Amino acid sequence: MRKLFILSGLTLALAACSNSSEEAHSDETHEPHDESAEHHHEHVLDMNLTVDNDSDPAVISVELLQEDEAYEADRVRFEIQEPETEEITWLNAEHQGEGVYAAEASEIAAGEYSITAHINGPDELHEHTDDMFEVE
Repeated sequence: MRKLFILSGLTLALAACSNSSEEAHSDETHEPHDESAEHHHEHVLDMNLTVDNDSDPAVISVELLQEDEAYEADRVRFEIQEPETEEITWLNAEHQGEGVYAAEASEIAAGEYSITAHINGPDELHEHTDDMFEVE
């Protein structure tokens, strides 16, 4: 009986470790969204998402403003998805100054994409904006 109790405890401990490592890995590639919260959430930021196809490679950028002032985010990432597929590419944006964050789209093939800018800031701020863009 004692062996069964110890074995059960070890199984639970291993399962808990396995789940936490899977959750940590999934955070690297997926930004979880609480769909019900989004409908009641007012945007704190004004966001202008653009793709500059005149540069080589194309550059994806977002300008962030809060009350007409440049907003400095903790992290900005771009989620790029082809409408026909489930494949998603993530690009980390670099701060360019004055609330502008950008990333080169060198690993993105020419085509039309749904691009979402994910903005993380202090006090657990997570906002995003998206649109369809042609990457050349």
